[in-house]
Amino acid sequence: MENGKFKTEEGPAKRKKKNRETKTALKFDDANRIEYLTGFRKRRNERKEKAKQDNERLLREARQRLKRKAREEKKKKLEEIMQNFKEKNGNNDDELTQFESNAEVFEDENTTVTVAAIDMNT
Repeated sequence: MENGKFKTEEGPAKRKKKNRETKTALKFDDANRIEYLTGFRKRRNERKEKAKQDNERLLREARQRLKRKAREEKKKKLEEIMQNFKEKNGNNDDELTQFESNAEVFEDENTTVTVAAIDMNT
């Protein structure tokens, strides 16, 4: 046997028959093959879109945290100011009613205006 050929007494060498029955044959589904080959771009674009959405979500959450922190700081500052005001004035509500009693009221057809003098030196 030389290079897959047999010599016979009758004549030139013959090729050995291939065993096609037990061999594995690959069959490609053209639609799946095309989907796989063209899917690289599609999958890359999907990854980009997902990353973009994640970044937008993170940015939105960061903005919300900053706004929440600013609101809390403003609220604390307002509470401090109100506390200082109450300590300075001694929680005297009588002064407020005094201003209301000295108020002048001006009325027009469409509007009502109340004017009161407040002394800020005390």
